[in-house]
Amino acid sequence: MRIGVDIDGVISDSYPLWLDELNRHYGKNIPFVDDYNMHLSFDVSPEDMNEFFETNVERLLMRPEAISGAREGIESLRQEGHEIIYVTARTLDQEELTAHWFELKGIYYNQVLFTGFGSKLDAVKQWGIEVFIEDYLENAKLIAEYGVPVFLIDTTYNQEELPPGITRCHSWEDIIAGIRKISPKSS
Repeated sequence: MRIGVDIDGVISDSYPLWLDELNRHYGKNIPFVDDYNMHLSFDVSPEDMNEFFETNVERLLMRPEAISGAREGIESLRQEGHEIIYVTARTLDQEELTAHWFELKGIYYNQVLFTGFGSKLDAVKQWGIEVFIEDYLENAKLIAEYGVPVFLIDTTYNQEELPPGITRCHSWEDIIAGIRKISPKSS
């Protein structure tokens, strides 16, 4: 199967670092991210939040650790014959940093689609992605409505009730088990 995999919040444990950096920058003490649109939690404009990320992009993309089990999970999927295509809201000008992070963490890195503020659903359609792994519920809903099963990493910012086609996962082990249930290639 062709599997679409998001990066931040799915492979890269970005949000704890981002939360610490944002708390320090804005002089806040927000304990956890409860909205994917973090500018709402920090009561700043999207433009102000984007400026913060652009100014600090190298540190924000290079310092996070890999999510527990992600490297092993990706490798298991590849060993079982699946094609991995990363689909990220990062922008194309972040490609070099992204590739370097994958290299440092020892995670397989080949095809990456940088959507920026564009639609991940468009990438799913264009590339014939058959399963998707995501953390942002709005993306998951759009992809699932299109008919592609989505495995949603459980986070503090996606706690709504899930519609059909989306499976909440608490670990990479849950993701692998779910994909094995629906894939003819998996053992």
